[in-house]
Amino acid sequence: MRLLQRYITGELLRVFVMVLIAISILLVFVGVFQQATENGLGPVEVLQILPYVIYSLLPITIPATMLLTVTVVYGRMSGDQELIAARAAGINLISLLWPALLMGASLSAGALVLTDRVIPWSIDKIQETVLLKMEKIFLDQLRSDHQFIDPQGGLAITVIDVDQKTLIKPTIRYTPKSGQTFTIQAESANIHFDISEGMATIKVVGGYIHMSDGRGAWIREEEYPFPLPLIDKQRKARHMAASEISKELQEIKQKEIERESRQTIATAMNLMTGRFEEFTRQDFLELVQSSGTDLQRTNKLKTEYHSRFAMAGSCFFFVLVGSPISIIHAKKQFLTTFFMVFMPIVFIYYPIIMLSMNQAKNGTLEAYWVMWVANALASFIGGYLLWKVMRN
Repeated sequence: MRLLQRYITGELLRVFVMVLIAISILLVFVGVFQQATENGLGPVEVLQILPYVIYSLLPITIPATMLLTVTVVYGRMSGDQELIAARAAGINLISLLWPALLMGASLSAGALVLTDRVIPWSIDKIQETVLLKMEKIFLDQLRSDHQFIDPQGGLAITVIDVDQKTLIKPTIRYTPKSGQTFTIQAESANIHFDISEGMATIKVVGGYIHMSDGRGAWIREEEYPFPLPLIDKQRKARHMAASEISKELQEIKQKEIERESRQTIATAMNLMTGRFEEFTRQDFLELVQSSGTDLQRTNKLKTEYHSRFAMAGSCFFFVLVGSPISIIHAKKQFLTTFFMVFMPIVFIYYPIIMLSMNQAKNGTLEAYWVMWVANALASFIGGYLLWKVMRN
Protein backbone atom coordinates (compact mmCIF):
# COMPACT_ATOMS: atom_id res chain seq x y z
CA MET A 1 0.00 0.00 0.00
CA ARG A 2 2.85 2.42 0.82
CA LEU A 3 4.40 1.72 -2.57
CA LEU A 4 1.09 2.47 -4.27
CA GLN A 5 0.68 5.69 -2.26
CA ARG A 6 4.16 6.83 -3.29
CA TYR A 7 3.28 6.05 -6.88
CA ILE A 8 0.08 8.14 -6.66
CA THR A 9 1.94 10.98 -4.96
CA GLY A 10 4.52 11.01 -7.73
CA GLU A 11 1.79 11.09 -10.38
CA LEU A 12 -0.01 13.92 -8.61
CA LEU A 13 3.15 16.01 -8.30
CA ARG A 14 4.18 15.44 -11.90
CA VAL A 15 0.79 16.37 -13.35
CA PHE A 16 0.35 19.28 -10.92
CA VAL A 17 3.66 20.92 -11.85
CA MET A 18 3.05 20.54 -15.57
CA VAL A 19 -0.48 21.93 -15.43
CA LEU A 20 0.48 24.76 -13.06
CA ILE A 21 3.25 25.92 -15.39
CA ALA A 22 0.95 25.84 -18.41
CA ILE A 23 -1.92 27.71 -16.71
CA SER A 24 0.43 30.23 -15.08
CA ILE A 25 2.09 31.11 -18.38
CA LEU A 26 -1.31 31.68 -19.97
CA LEU A 27 -2.63 33.84 -17.12
CA VAL A 28 0.62 35.75 -16.68
CA PHE A 29 0.38 37.11 -20.21
CA VAL A 30 -3.22 38.18 -19.49
CA GLY A 31 -2.23 39.82 -16.19
CA VAL A 32 0.78 41.61 -17.64
CA PHE A 33 -1.24 42.83 -20.62
CA GLN A 34 -3.89 44.22 -18.27
CA GLN A 35 -1.33 46.06 -16.13
CA ALA A 36 0.44 47.42 -19.20
CA THR A 37 -2.82 48.62 -20.76
CA GLU A 38 -4.19 50.27 -17.61
CA ASN A 39 -0.96 52.02 -16.63
CA GLY A 40 0.79 52.60 -19.96
CA LEU A 41 3.81 50.48 -19.09
CA GLY A 42 6.62 49.95 -21.55
CA PRO A 43 8.61 46.75 -22.24
CA VAL A 44 11.11 47.47 -19.46
CA GLU A 45 8.39 48.00 -16.84
CA VAL A 46 6.56 44.87 -18.05
CA LEU A 47 9.66 42.76 -17.48
CA GLN A 48 10.03 44.32 -14.02
CA ILE A 49 6.52 43.43 -12.87
CA LEU A 50 6.48 39.98 -14.52
CA PRO A 51 7.69 38.01 -11.42
CA TYR A 52 5.25 39.83 -9.15
CA VAL A 53 2.31 39.10 -11.46
CA ILE A 54 3.16 35.39 -11.23
CA TYR A 55 2.98 35.53 -7.42
CA SER A 56 -0.33 37.39 -7.45
CA LEU A 57 -1.95 34.82 -9.79
CA LEU A 58 -0.87 31.67 -7.93
CA PRO A 59 -3.78 31.62 -5.42
CA ILE A 60 -6.13 31.66 -8.42
CA THR A 61 -4.31 29.00 -10.45
CA ILE A 62 -3.48 26.56 -7.65
CA PRO A 63 -7.09 25.42 -6.80
CA ALA A 64 -8.03 24.92 -10.47
CA THR A 65 -4.72 23.14 -11.11
CA MET A 66 -5.26 20.80 -8.16
CA LEU A 67 -8.77 19.97 -9.37
CA LEU A 68 -7.49 19.16 -12.85
CA THR A 69 -4.67 17.09 -11.36
CA VAL A 70 -6.93 14.78 -9.34
CA THR A 71 -9.29 14.30 -12.30
CA VAL A 72 -6.34 13.36 -14.52
CA VAL A 73 -4.65 10.98 -12.08
CA TYR A 74 -7.65 9.22 -10.50
CA GLY A 75 -9.65 9.27 -13.71
CA ARG A 76 -6.83 7.48 -15.55
CA MET A 77 -6.25 5.01 -12.70
CA SER A 78 -9.95 4.20 -12.51
CA GLY A 79 -10.24 3.94 -16.28
CA ASP A 80 -7.26 1.54 -16.40
CA GLN A 81 -8.87 -0.61 -13.66
CA GLU A 82 -5.90 0.07 -11.35
CA LEU A 83 -8.17 1.00 -8.46
CA ILE A 84 -10.25 -2.16 -8.91
CA ALA A 85 -7.03 -4.20 -8.83
CA ALA A 86 -5.98 -2.40 -5.64
CA ARG A 87 -9.31 -3.16 -3.97
CA ALA A 88 -9.07 -6.80 -5.08
CA ALA A 89 -5.72 -6.90 -3.30
CA GLY A 90 -7.44 -5.79 -0.08
CA ILE A 91 -6.33 -2.12 -0.18
CA ASN A 92 -8.85 0.37 1.16
CA LEU A 93 -9.81 2.93 -1.46
CA ILE A 94 -9.72 5.78 1.07
CA SER A 95 -6.04 5.07 1.69
CA LEU A 96 -5.41 5.69 -2.01
CA LEU A 97 -7.03 9.11 -1.70
CA TRP A 98 -4.81 10.19 1.20
CA PRO A 99 -2.00 11.51 -1.06
CA ALA A 100 -4.45 13.84 -2.84
CA LEU A 101 -6.12 14.95 0.40
CA LEU A 102 -2.77 15.67 2.08
CA MET A 103 -1.55 17.49 -1.01
CA GLY A 104 -4.76 19.54 -1.10
CA ALA A 105 -4.37 20.47 2.58
CA SER A 106 -0.72 21.42 2.04
CA LEU A 107 -1.58 23.57 -0.97
CA SER A 108 -4.36 25.25 1.03
CA ALA A 109 -1.78 26.22 3.66
CA GLY A 110 0.58 27.39 0.93
CA ALA A 111 -2.16 29.43 -0.76
CA LEU A 112 -2.90 31.10 2.59
CA VAL A 113 0.76 32.08 3.00
CA LEU A 114 0.81 33.43 -0.57
CA THR A 115 -2.37 35.44 -0.07
CA ASP A 116 -1.40 36.76 3.33
CA ARG A 117 2.30 37.48 2.87
CA VAL A 118 3.54 37.23 -0.69
CA ILE A 119 0.69 38.90 -2.58
CA PRO A 120 0.64 42.16 -0.54
CA TRP A 121 4.39 42.39 -1.11
CA SER A 122 4.07 41.71 -4.85
CA ILE A 123 1.25 44.24 -5.22
CA ASP A 124 3.40 46.87 -3.51
CA LYS A 125 6.21 46.12 -5.96
CA ILE A 126 3.88 46.39 -8.96
CA GLN A 127 2.53 49.67 -7.64
CA GLU A 128 6.05 50.94 -7.07
CA THR A 129 6.95 50.20 -10.70
CA VAL A 130 3.79 51.93 -11.89
CA LEU A 131 4.54 54.99 -9.73
CA LEU A 132 8.07 55.23 -11.07
CA LYS A 133 6.58 55.22 -14.53
CA MET A 134 4.04 57.81 -13.37
CA GLU A 135 6.84 60.18 -12.34
CA LYS A 136 8.29 60.01 -15.85
CA ILE A 137 4.83 60.52 -17.41
CA PHE A 138 4.20 63.48 -15.10
CA LEU A 139 7.43 65.27 -16.01
CA ASP A 140 7.17 64.39 -19.71
CA GLN A 141 3.65 65.83 -19.86
CA LEU A 142 4.82 69.05 -18.24
CA ARG A 143 7.66 69.32 -20.78
CA SER A 144 5.43 68.74 -23.79
CA ASP A 145 2.07 70.26 -22.77
CA HIS A 146 3.38 72.68 -20.10
CA GLN A 147 0.51 71.64 -17.86
CA PHE A 148 -0.71 68.74 -15.74
CA ILE A 149 -4.27 68.40 -14.45
CA ASP A 150 -5.54 65.78 -12.01
CA PRO A 151 -9.26 66.53 -11.43
CA GLN A 152 -9.70 63.73 -8.88
CA GLY A 153 -6.75 64.90 -6.82
CA GLY A 154 -7.65 68.58 -7.19
CA LEU A 155 -4.22 69.46 -8.60
CA ALA A 156 -3.38 71.63 -11.62
CA ILE A 157 0.15 72.72 -12.60
CA THR A 158 1.27 74.92 -15.49
CA VAL A 159 4.94 75.67 -16.23
CA ILE A 160 7.10 77.57 -18.70
CA ASP A 161 9.63 74.72 -18.90
CA VAL A 162 11.05 71.74 -17.00
CA ASP A 163 14.74 71.22 -16.28
CA GLN A 164 15.13 67.62 -15.06
CA LYS A 165 12.90 67.76 -11.92
CA THR A 166 12.90 71.55 -11.61
CA LEU A 167 9.78 73.40 -12.72
CA ILE A 168 10.46 76.80 -14.28
CA LYS A 169 7.98 79.56 -13.36
CA PRO A 170 5.22 77.17 -12.24
CA THR A 171 1.66 78.06 -11.29
CA ILE A 172 0.29 75.48 -8.87
CA ARG A 173 -3.38 75.24 -7.95
CA TYR A 174 -4.41 72.66 -5.36
CA THR A 175 -7.81 71.94 -3.81
CA PRO A 176 -7.67 69.32 -1.03
CA LYS A 177 -10.80 67.32 -0.20
CA SER A 178 -11.12 69.11 3.14
CA GLY A 179 -9.86 72.66 2.96
CA GLN A 180 -9.68 75.75 0.80
CA THR A 181 -8.04 76.16 -2.58
CA PHE A 182 -4.63 77.80 -2.77
CA THR A 183 -2.70 79.03 -5.81
CA ILE A 184 1.07 79.41 -5.88
CA GLN A 185 3.04 81.39 -8.45
CA ALA A 186 6.79 80.88 -8.14
CA GLU A 187 10.09 81.50 -9.90
CA SER A 188 10.97 77.80 -9.69
CA ALA A 189 10.00 74.64 -7.85
CA ASN A 190 11.53 71.21 -7.32
CA ILE A 191 9.32 68.15 -7.17
CA HIS A 192 10.12 64.99 -5.22
CA PHE A 193 8.13 61.73 -5.43
CA ASP A 194 7.90 59.54 -2.31
CA ILE A 195 6.87 56.19 -3.73
CA SER A 196 6.53 54.42 -0.37
CA GLU A 197 4.10 57.05 1.00
CA GLY A 198 2.29 57.70 -2.29
CA MET A 199 2.99 61.41 -1.91
CA ALA A 200 4.81 64.08 -3.87
CA THR A 201 6.40 67.20 -2.41
CA ILE A 202 6.82 70.47 -4.30
CA LYS A 203 9.53 72.75 -2.92
CA VAL A 204 8.70 76.29 -4.00
CA VAL A 205 11.47 78.87 -4.22
CA GLY A 206 10.57 82.57 -4.50
CA GLY A 207 6.85 82.88 -5.00
CA TYR A 208 3.47 84.09 -3.80
CA ILE A 209 0.61 82.00 -2.36
CA HIS A 210 -2.99 83.14 -2.70
CA MET A 211 -5.78 81.47 -0.68
CA SER A 212 -9.41 81.20 -1.79
CA ASP A 213 -10.51 83.23 1.26
CA GLY A 214 -8.52 86.24 0.01
CA ARG A 215 -5.43 85.85 2.16
CA GLY A 216 -1.96 85.74 0.61
CA ALA A 217 1.73 85.76 1.48
CA TRP A 218 5.12 85.90 -0.15
CA ILE A 219 7.15 82.68 -0.11
CA ARG A 220 10.89 82.54 0.15
CA GLU A 221 11.22 78.76 0.34
CA GLU A 222 8.40 76.38 1.28
CA GLU A 223 7.39 72.72 0.77
CA TYR A 224 3.86 71.55 -0.09
CA PRO A 225 2.88 67.84 -0.10
CA PHE A 226 0.06 66.40 -2.19
CA PRO A 227 -1.12 62.82 -2.89
CA LEU A 228 0.03 61.15 -6.07
CA PRO A 229 -2.66 60.41 -8.66
CA LEU A 230 -4.13 56.88 -8.69
CA ILE A 231 -3.02 56.31 -5.09
CA ASP A 232 -5.58 55.64 -2.38
CA LYS A 233 -4.72 57.20 0.94
CA GLN A 234 -6.38 54.28 2.69
CA ARG A 235 -4.81 50.94 1.85
CA LYS A 236 -7.12 48.36 0.33
CA ALA A 237 -7.97 45.37 2.52
CA ARG A 238 -6.78 42.79 -0.01
CA HIS A 239 -3.34 44.46 -0.08
CA MET A 240 -2.86 43.96 3.67
CA ALA A 241 -1.52 41.05 5.70
CA ALA A 242 -3.81 39.39 8.26
CA SER A 243 -1.77 40.89 11.12
CA GLU A 244 -2.25 44.38 9.63
CA ILE A 245 -5.98 43.78 9.27
CA SER A 246 -6.26 42.67 12.91
CA LYS A 247 -4.29 45.70 14.07
CA GLU A 248 -6.48 48.13 12.14
CA LEU A 249 -9.64 46.45 13.42
CA GLN A 250 -8.43 47.00 16.98
CA GLU A 251 -7.63 50.64 16.22
CA ILE A 252 -11.08 51.20 14.69
CA LYS A 253 -12.72 49.60 17.73
CA GLN A 254 -10.77 51.87 20.05
CA LYS A 255 -11.68 54.93 17.97
CA GLU A 256 -15.33 53.89 18.03
CA ILE A 257 -15.31 53.71 21.83
CA GLU A 258 -13.74 57.17 22.07
CA ARG A 259 -16.14 58.62 19.48
CA GLU A 260 -19.21 57.19 21.24
CA SER A 261 -17.98 58.74 24.47
CA ARG A 262 -17.51 62.18 22.84
CA GLN A 263 -20.87 61.94 21.09
CA THR A 264 -22.65 60.99 24.32
CA ILE A 265 -21.04 63.87 26.23
CA ALA A 266 -21.79 66.38 23.45
CA THR A 267 -25.42 65.21 23.20
CA ALA A 268 -25.92 65.43 26.95
CA MET A 269 -24.40 68.91 27.16
CA ASN A 270 -26.52 70.21 24.29
CA LEU A 271 -29.71 68.82 25.82
CA MET A 272 -28.88 70.17 29.29
CA THR A 273 -28.07 73.67 28.04
CA GLY A 274 -30.85 73.75 25.45
CA ARG A 275 -28.42 74.46 22.61
CA PHE A 276 -30.29 72.34 20.08
CA GLU A 277 -28.73 74.19 17.16
CA GLU A 278 -25.46 72.44 18.03
CA PHE A 279 -26.90 69.20 16.62
CA THR A 280 -26.78 70.72 13.14
CA ARG A 281 -23.20 71.98 13.37
CA GLN A 282 -20.69 70.50 10.93
CA ASP A 283 -18.37 69.08 13.61
CA PHE A 284 -21.23 67.22 15.33
CA LEU A 285 -22.53 65.84 12.02
CA GLU A 286 -19.03 64.69 11.04
CA LEU A 287 -18.77 62.92 14.40
CA VAL A 288 -21.97 60.99 13.65
CA GLN A 289 -21.12 60.29 9.99
CA SER A 290 -17.63 59.01 10.79
CA SER A 291 -19.22 56.12 12.66
CA GLY A 292 -20.86 54.88 9.45
CA THR A 293 -17.58 55.23 7.52
CA ASP A 294 -15.67 53.19 10.10
CA LEU A 295 -18.43 50.55 10.08
CA GLN A 296 -18.04 50.09 6.32
CA ARG A 297 -14.28 49.81 6.70
CA THR A 298 -14.69 47.28 9.52
CA ASN A 299 -17.01 45.09 7.42
CA LYS A 300 -14.56 45.14 4.50
CA LEU A 301 -11.62 44.21 6.73
CA LYS A 302 -13.51 41.38 8.42
CA THR A 303 -14.70 40.05 5.07
CA GLU A 304 -11.18 40.05 3.65
CA TYR A 305 -9.76 38.42 6.77
CA HIS A 306 -12.20 35.48 6.82
CA SER A 307 -12.47 35.11 3.03
CA ARG A 308 -8.70 34.74 2.88
CA PHE A 309 -8.85 31.55 4.97
CA ALA A 310 -11.96 30.26 3.21
CA MET A 311 -10.60 30.78 -0.30
CA ALA A 312 -7.27 29.18 0.61
CA GLY A 313 -9.15 26.11 1.86
CA SER A 314 -10.76 25.63 -1.56
CA CYS A 315 -7.79 23.48 -2.66
CA PHE A 316 -8.68 20.80 -0.12
CA PHE A 317 -12.41 20.91 -0.81
CA PHE A 318 -11.86 20.73 -4.57
CA VAL A 319 -9.88 17.54 -4.02
CA LEU A 320 -12.65 16.22 -1.78
CA VAL A 321 -15.19 16.67 -4.59
CA GLY A 322 -13.05 16.02 -7.68
CA SER A 323 -11.33 12.76 -6.73
CA PRO A 324 -14.47 10.65 -6.08
CA ILE A 325 -16.22 12.00 -9.19
CA SER A 326 -13.24 11.05 -11.36
CA ILE A 327 -13.23 7.57 -9.80
CA ILE A 328 -16.96 7.11 -10.34
CA HIS A 329 -16.84 8.09 -14.02
CA ALA A 330 -13.66 6.07 -14.64
CA LYS A 331 -12.85 7.83 -17.91
CA LYS A 332 -9.48 8.39 -19.48
CA GLN A 333 -10.89 11.50 -21.16
CA PHE A 334 -10.09 13.61 -18.11
CA LEU A 335 -11.28 16.87 -19.69
CA THR A 336 -14.87 15.59 -19.67
CA THR A 337 -14.66 14.81 -15.97
CA PHE A 338 -12.83 18.08 -15.24
CA PHE A 339 -15.50 20.23 -16.87
CA MET A 340 -18.20 18.12 -15.23
CA VAL A 341 -16.72 19.13 -11.87
CA PHE A 342 -15.49 22.60 -12.78
CA MET A 343 -18.76 23.90 -14.24
CA PRO A 344 -20.71 23.51 -10.96
CA ILE A 345 -17.79 25.18 -9.18
CA VAL A 346 -17.92 28.12 -11.61
CA PHE A 347 -21.70 28.48 -11.53
CA ILE A 348 -22.43 27.44 -7.93
CA TYR A 349 -19.33 27.57 -5.70
CA TYR A 350 -17.92 30.95 -6.79
CA PRO A 351 -21.35 32.69 -7.02
CA ILE A 352 -21.99 31.60 -3.43
CA ILE A 353 -18.59 33.01 -2.47
CA MET A 354 -19.34 36.34 -4.18
CA LEU A 355 -22.84 36.55 -2.66
CA SER A 356 -21.45 35.76 0.80
CA MET A 357 -18.75 38.38 0.34
CA ASN A 358 -21.28 41.05 -0.64
CA GLN A 359 -23.52 40.22 2.32
CA ALA A 360 -20.56 40.36 4.71
CA LYS A 361 -19.30 43.68 3.32
CA ASN A 362 -22.78 45.16 3.68
CA GLY A 363 -22.91 43.98 7.28
CA THR A 364 -26.03 41.89 6.62
CA LEU A 365 -24.34 38.63 7.66
CA GLU A 366 -21.28 37.93 9.79
CA ALA A 367 -18.16 37.17 7.75
CA TYR A 368 -16.77 34.58 10.17
CA TRP A 369 -19.41 32.01 9.15
CA VAL A 370 -20.96 33.15 5.87
CA MET A 371 -17.62 32.94 4.03
CA TRP A 372 -17.50 29.21 4.81
CA VAL A 373 -20.93 28.36 3.36
CA ALA A 374 -19.54 27.38 -0.06
CA ASN A 375 -16.83 25.20 1.51
CA ALA A 376 -19.40 23.58 3.81
CA LEU A 377 -21.53 22.72 0.76
CA ALA A 378 -18.49 21.30 -1.05
CA SER A 379 -17.60 19.29 2.06
CA PHE A 380 -21.10 17.81 2.23
CA ILE A 381 -21.10 16.88 -1.47
CA GLY A 382 -17.58 15.46 -1.25
CA GLY A 383 -18.46 13.39 1.81
CA TYR A 384 -21.51 11.97 0.07
CA LEU A 385 -19.49 11.08 -3.04
CA LEU A 386 -16.79 9.39 -0.95
CA TRP A 387 -19.49 7.35 0.81
CA LYS A 388 -20.91 6.39 -2.58
CA VAL A 389 -17.45 5.34 -3.82
CA MET A 390 -16.84 3.22 -0.73
CA ARG A 391 -20.28 1.65 -0.98
CA ASN A 392 -19.80 0.63 -4.61
